[in-house]
Amino acid sequence: MEPIRIELPTGLDVGGVNVYLFKQPEPVLIDAGIKSEESWEALQFGLAEHNLTVMDLSRVIITHPHIDHFGGAGMIQANSDADIWICELGAPWLTETQEMWEKRLAYYKEEFLIRVGLDEAAANMILAGMRAIGQQSETIDPTRLRTFPPDGTLQLGGAAWQVIHTPGHNSAMTCFYQPENKMLLSADHLLKTTPTPVVERPLSSPHRIPALPLFMQSMSKIAALNIDAVYPGHGRPFGAKYGLDHHIIIDKQCSRIQSRKAECLTHITEGTHVPAQLVDKMYAHHPPQFRFAGLWMLIGYLDLLLADGAIQQETVDGVWHYYPSS
Repeated sequence: MEPIRIELPTGLDVGGVNVYLFKQPEPVLIDAGIKSEESWEALQFGLAEHNLTVMDLSRVIITHPHIDHFGGAGMIQANSDADIWICELGAPWLTETQEMWEKRLAYYKEEFLIRVGLDEAAANMILAGMRAIGQQSETIDPTRLRTFPPDGTLQLGGAAWQVIHTPGHNSAMTCFYQPENKMLLSADHLLKTTPTPVVERPLSSPHRIPALPLFMQSMSKIAALNIDAVYPGHGRPFGAKYGLDHHIIIDKQCSRIQSRKAECLTHITEGTHVPAQLVDKMYAHHPPQFRFAGLWMLIGYLDLLLADGAIQQETVDGVWHYYPSS
């Protein structure tokens, strides 16, 4: 059974977010949108178009713990008997939501934004935005939370879907693949526009996990799959069934990442060594207030260059500096 796309507003720069409905053999929703009245009304309207209400949902399956995908789960849970499902890697974001946000904010304030060389005004603007976004979700009742492994199987629409762990945009990101029907629920891993490799707080070690190299590895997993239809977290479905093969999207994104990585190295070679200054060079076409996502991408390019051995990192007065390898 093909998933039914319902687009919900987010009020964020990312625009609308997709949730997907399977009607049979039981009503199951993939992702939950953000916590807002506008999103809640759009969800109710979208379900009503298929003769369903929120109360009819039996399960809500979250692809990854980003606010536009799980923020509305608490409202659904409060108005239905639906259990909320998520990969075990992302469960703390649903059961300890505010604690996880506070820890991420502390990491950004006390470590990351200092290390990249942002001034206090820019750092405070970013932190204020993160705090506001963090309010658009609520903690899930842990007794009604179910988890699945990052390499498990889910029953959706009367078929078995493989869980594929695709870290990069988010460390707990999961896509769902139905091999017989060649369908992929790609969440935010595979979009028509390259998703940003969001910088996360280190969890099991003192060091940040480089996200963009992981994203590239995850993309190789998806490129190896036999796919006719891709159902992304944002935007319309694509794939061979819709006249746009997913390999074209993957090749284009990987090519651009390599090109921008080379551009980043050029700026470093020419004398720009601090991440905040590199962002201003590489994203000069964006107003300063919209360069935060560019900072995430920039850190990704630096991580790739470090992995290549093309550059070396030094910490000078508490700020990361990058220089060409000798």
